[in-house]
Amino acid sequence: MKQINPKTAEALTLVAKHHNEFVNTAKSLYGNNHDVANYAEDFIQECYLKLSRYDNLHDKVIKPDGTVSKGYIFFCLRSVILNALKKKRVIKYNYIGDEYDMEEKYMIIDEGRDPVDEARDNIEELMYKVAEENSDWFDYKLFRTYLETGKSFRTLAKETGLGIQTIYLSIKKTKLIVADKLFDLYKNTIKK
Repeated sequence: MKQINPKTAEALTLVAKHHNEFVNTAKSLYGNNHDVANYAEDFIQECYLKLSRYDNLHDKVIKPDGTVSKGYIFFCLRSVILNALKKKRVIKYNYIGDEYDMEEKYMIIDEGRDPVDEARDNIEELMYKVAEENSDWFDYKLFRTYLETGKSFRTLAKETGLGIQTIYLSIKKTKLIVADKLFDLYKNTIKK
């Protein structure tokens, strides 16, 4: 078993001080989705495990003034929740026929748009809006292109003629701005 870097352990301790805030954020992030509400604690623990694998976690989540970058945790939490919800896709069936007639036994019920997809789309639109309002035009366009196309930094560098480091820093700066603003927004929408 790999031992955790002491700086990483220190960072996790500082992050854990905001545990209840992160649980409430997870619950409010996807509205009244039953899975998220019931498994919020599990998602936070998964997030801690994911973060514990980084040797340079302290540099990523602890700001120079010693406070926790809640935006970084927001993106980690968002990733964990989306991955878990993607794995749990369920098709709803309804019994309509004879138990021996397999073709007519079940029918798929169309319940409209999946609430998880709708929530994800709403969050993505909000991310783009926050990025556009709080970032430079260049950073916003690069951030949006990166997320919408899924292209790597290397591919974007080849296509745009920009350096990989320039692309990385621009996207990182925009992600931090978006994450901090969205974390504050969802923290303030928590239903008590």
